[in-house]
Amino acid sequence: MRLLDVHTLELHEFQGADIPKYAILSHTWAEEEVSLQDLQAGRGPGKAGYEKIERTCNQARRHKLRWAWVDTCCIDKTSSAELSEAINSMYQWYKESDTCYAYLSDVDYQFRDVGIPEEIQVSRWFTRAWTLQELIAPRKFIFYDRQWREIGHRSQEDIATAVCDATRIPREVIQGVETLDPYSVAQKMSWAAHRSSTRVEDRAYSLIGLFDINMPLLYGEGDKAFKRLQEEILKETDDHSLLCWTVPKDSPRAWTLQSVFAKSPDDFSGSGNIRGNLFDWGAPSAMTNRGLQLRLDIKARNYGQNSHLYSGNPACYTYDAPINASVRTPGGVVIQLSIILVRTPQLSPSHSQSVNRYARLATPVLGRTEMRLATPVLTSNSIGEAYLTELMLAVRSSEELYIHKNLFSWEHGRFGAGGIHLQNIPISEELCHLRPLLQEDPDHGYEIRKVFFSGLKTAISSTDPYEQELIGQKMMWSPIYGCIVFGDQFREAPNSNQSEANVQFATFSMESYYNTPCYILIAWDEELIHFSVRQGRFRREEFRVAYYLISGQYITVNTAEEMLEMRAKLLDRSDPATHKGNYRNIYGEIARTRTVLGSYDTEFVLEREDPNTVDGEAAGNRMHFLVRASFSKIQATEPKKSLVARLKGAWVGDASI
Repeated sequence: MRLLDVHTLELHEFQGADIPKYAILSHTWAEEEVSLQDLQAGRGPGKAGYEKIERTCNQARRHKLRWAWVDTCCIDKTSSAELSEAINSMYQWYKESDTCYAYLSDVDYQFRDVGIPEEIQVSRWFTRAWTLQELIAPRKFIFYDRQWREIGHRSQEDIATAVCDATRIPREVIQGVETLDPYSVAQKMSWAAHRSSTRVEDRAYSLIGLFDINMPLLYGEGDKAFKRLQEEILKETDDHSLLCWTVPKDSPRAWTLQSVFAKSPDDFSGSGNIRGNLFDWGAPSAMTNRGLQLRLDIKARNYGQNSHLYSGNPACYTYDAPINASVRTPGGVVIQLSIILVRTPQLSPSHSQSVNRYARLATPVLGRTEMRLATPVLTSNSIGEAYLTELMLAVRSSEELYIHKNLFSWEHGRFGAGGIHLQNIPISEELCHLRPLLQEDPDHGYEIRKVFFSGLKTAISSTDPYEQELIGQKMMWSPIYGCIVFGDQFREAPNSNQSEANVQFATFSMESYYNTPCYILIAWDEELIHFSVRQGRFRREEFRVAYYLISGQYITVNTAEEMLEMRAKLLDRSDPATHKGNYRNIYGEIARTRTVLGSYDTEFVLEREDPNTVDGEAAGNRMHFLVRASFSKIQATEPKKSLVARLKGAWVGDASI
């Protein structure tokens, strides 16, 4: 450890027990900071950051200390080995310091008689990642303003209140009267939420000491650093509160498949009251090459046909997974928390790679189950003995499962910005091999065998990825989930002068071996929606859907007139199946249409998933269109003749036969 002599500003190195008492500086970096090389070469006094070093040494002398540590010049940042050692040791260095000086360069405390200035709470110092451990670790801590006027000690009531309000860290921790041991992983992570750093990796590296772990530094790994941090934490604790992260309701990540781990500390911003280690889980967890291995008592979460996670689709099996973490209400009721998992579909009967593997569904809130307590106070004996035994037996009898650390390629952006989902409609095995497995359809013989939509050059009739020749990237067919997936372009509304030409469409051709084919047609723009089932096969030219080869690339149409002509055909205002309305503003049922499939009167319903309903909660802020069907057997008006009966001229059932 290098320390500055506060009298000469020269650097000296110390090891282990030989390290003397020292003051330490906590600050935010600015322009022209003085490096180790600058100080050794005599260039320090010519830089703006030199004044901070001088002022730190001046304060140390006033406190009868001979040595001081300033991160800008006491670490050789040109040495990756030394930098890694310093970052892994930094929490301990702040903890073992005699006094820490927090320099708030954007706070002016010249009017001391008016109390603590409000700007202390909005100081940039409170927004930086590194200053979190620098605030918590030291035993003695003093704030200074931009002119190095003393604002006060961290232990003072008014200072502690201001800091607590600015950081959401409990007062007991701020004042240094309580250790970090009682606080869960999620609570500590919540203190780091919404702090920033120049290098994205430092958001993880700055938390190494707070969690009392060590890990190598790999600058350039980006967000992976925070995943590695969580892996290292898991090696040291059975605290499931590490899994208690959420995402904002309006986030693009809400209700999407994610890794088991949080993306950043921001995901823990609402986890400040979550406790870990609810009881002795009795089952260890471990990171493996298949993901996080856990033993959880998962329970099926059954979504109906008004959800794109419809439980009738074997690719969408969803589960509640209670974990070893809880919150407690003001009345003392303990609530066990749970996360939502989606089982990774098995791509084929011989594909064992995805067996018993799950992805995390990122949600705005965690699941909650009230626990029966023997006493209103949470202690080691507060959970009713019978209930605790029930929980433990459930965990021990459950299967081991694996939650992905990294999603499979087909699970990334699983449902994009939304899509068109065929809820209970048969799909051919060539288009989606999972769907026929659990299909309980009437014996009408129809199934969807071809899919065609905006941006495709030719219709899709198999899961062969090379068959899906895309002209644009607005839609994709998912052969695993049996649905059309919308690209991110659907999140953006078109310009007003483009709205008339922004017509989109999708067709699903239904065929039977012994009945007339038909197709479902859905077309829409910012003003109209069309939904119908038509007899025969879809013919592109009928609706003026044309493609032209220009500069080696196909485009759908090449003139505004052709766009309007296609729109007029697909969205014919005189057609009863065309409805007025902007699809972006419609939720719930949009339209119905009827047809006869074989001997069944069939009604098809088109709706947009409503996130304000129980079934539709997973819609989030995306556009999920749902198509479902109901089948009614057509009752014959007269008895059917068998072939023999027709030859004999008699009806089936006739007593004479």
